[in-house]
Amino acid sequence: MKKKVKGLGLLMLATMLFASCGAFTTTSNAVTNTASTAMSTTTAGSVVLTVTNGSTIKTYSLPDLQAFTPVTGNGGTVPMGLNSYQGVPLRDLLNAAGGVASGQSVILTGLDGYTEALTNEQITSGGFNTYDTSGNPVTPTTKPVLAVVYAENGAPLVSYRGPTEMGILSNQNLLTDPSMWIESLQQINIITSP
Repeated sequence: MKKKVKGLGLLMLATMLFASCGAFTTTSNAVTNTASTAMSTTTAGSVVLTVTNGSTIKTYSLPDLQAFTPVTGNGGTVPMGLNSYQGVPLRDLLNAAGGVASGQSVILTGLDGYTEALTNEQITSGGFNTYDTSGNPVTPTTKPVLAVVYAENGAPLVSYRGPTEMGILSNQNLLTDPSMWIESLQQINIITSP
């Protein structure tokens, strides 16, 4: 009788292991499907960025963003370094969705779920840290521009950072904090500040 119970226990253990392998495969497929969905958003004409202001929702493909009057400038992060970028001024995208008023904030969200909140004051006056190329704090002589960038050094952004990225551009060689550069930017929400 003990041999039958032991054999039944082994059979149950094998069934549980087999079932858990099946669950693992399903999870793996779900991750693959999610990744392939994210990759498909870079095809021409597909939505790469959504801007929401209450009931106003604006969606943009990469060609839509490239149709805006572009801004170009230098930018980068400490310690990654400086590059040349092209993109759309954030202010233009916000204005197309009704603008940002006093008492409102902007929430920027990347594909990985990372979010950064900007106040109206930060957007209008540029209240963020800037550094020279050695990483020393500096005060800009001209106000940097918050921009949704789509090109770096004349080429599209690399896939893990694009197709769009939030950045700060200047005609000076300024670096900013990495938290201000949101890779694979997908969503911009204008909200009432808490």
